[in-house]
Amino acid sequence: RWPSLLKYYSHTDGVSWLEEYKARHNAGLEAQRIVASFSKRFFSEHVPCDGFSDIETLGCPSHFFEDELMCILNMEGR
Repeated sequence: RWPSLLKYYSHTDGVSWLEEYKARHNAGLEAQRIVASFSKRFFSEHVPCDGFSDIETLGCPSHFFEDELMCILNMEGR
């Protein structure tokens, strides 16, 4: 489902793909929630210093969040 993430894994690693899928899926849901809140939170030109603290505290690998942002940006009709 997310082929761009393969570069973060080694074929010799023992990876629980179910757990990786769950983590990536949850990161995607959180990313969508956060992006949906941007327009009402950052409608002005001033973005507060702590404006992105919810992203920094997600507790998931940053490449999961970045991948979801790229998926959102590349969606048709966006």
